[in-house]
Amino acid sequence: MITEEIKKVIKNSSNSRKCEMIIIEVAELLKQANIQMTDAQWLSLVSHLSGMVYRSTHQKPIDAIDKELFSEVSTDSIKLAEKICNLFDDLHEDEKYLLSIHFESARLQN
Repeated sequence: MITEEIKKVIKNSSNSRKCEMIIIEVAELLKQANIQMTDAQWLSLVSHLSGMVYRSTHQKPIDAIDKELFSEVSTDSIKLAEKICNLFDDLHEDEKYLLSIHFESARLQN
């Protein structure tokens, strides 16, 4: 799971320690949900999580999004994303929709 590219993303994160802790928790949640990701999917997810760490730490919310764009994403993927978003402080509520795409994609691939 942890490739050299992922290590580089973590190292370059605004808070590498927090980023690494979040990734460990996310890996456990994915295991519990029986979601397996490819290395490329992990890299994309870790990049997103690193961005979430930055936005949470620096109180930089994402722009509001149209939730209808995510109407075909499963409830399970959105709930998992919400659990992960709850690991952070001060994230915009819509962050879960963007994050859910990572899990939905992995579910569809399995």
